[in-house]
Amino acid sequence: MSREHPTTPQGSGLTRRTVAKGAVWSVPAVALVSAAPAIAASGGGPLNFVGTPCKLPGNSAQDCAGVFAGLPGLDPAKAFAVPLLVTNNTVKPIVLKPSIAISSSGLPFVVVGIVPTYCTRIAPGASVKVIVYANSDNSANQGVTLSMTVRWGHDCNDTDHPPISIPGVSITGFAPCSSRTPFPTGSPTCDPPFYQSG
Repeated sequence: MSREHPTTPQGSGLTRRTVAKGAVWSVPAVALVSAAPAIAASGGGPLNFVGTPCKLPGNSAQDCAGVFAGLPGLDPAKAFAVPLLVTNNTVKPIVLKPSIAISSSGLPFVVVGIVPTYCTRIAPGASVKVIVYANSDNSANQGVTLSMTVRWGHDCNDTDHPPISIPGVSITGFAPCSSRTPFPTGSPTCDPPFYQSG
C-alpha cells in the first residue's frame, strides 16, 4: 500500500518586490505596502509606496499658489501633502476612486483632493506619482503613524475590488514642502522630491 506525500506548492517567481524594482522614484519610501485586494480576472491589485510627506502652511507654502487654487478646500495654514507611488500591477487600466482616507495617531487628517485628480487612468504596468492633500487642525511638525485607505477600480463605476489598506506608516515629522533656500539645489517645489529648509 503506497502513501501519497503532500507537496509544497512552488512560488511563481514573480514577487511584489521584483515588480517594484522597475519603478524609479526620487522620493525615499518610508514604507512598502502590499495590495489588499484578492486577485481578480484582471490580475492583482495596484502596488503602493508611501513617500516622504510634508506640510504646506505659512512661509513654506511659497510658490505653491497653484496647488491651493486647484484645491479650493485646502487650508493654507494647516495643509499637508502625502506622496504615493501607485503601480498598476494589472492587465487593464485602473483609476483611483474617491475618496482616499487617512487616519493617524496625533494629527487628524481630512483629505481634500489628489493630484492627478480622481479617476485619472493609469495604464497597465505604469507607475504614477499621486499627491494626497489633506487638512489638519494644526501645522505641527510632529511624529505620527498614518494609515490610509485607497479605493480603486478599472473605472470609477467599478465596484468589484476592495480598497487597498495601507497600515502603520511611521512618519517622524513633516518638513516644509518648499522653502526660500531649496535643499539640495533647485527651485522650490510643492511636488516630490520635496525640498526642505536646510
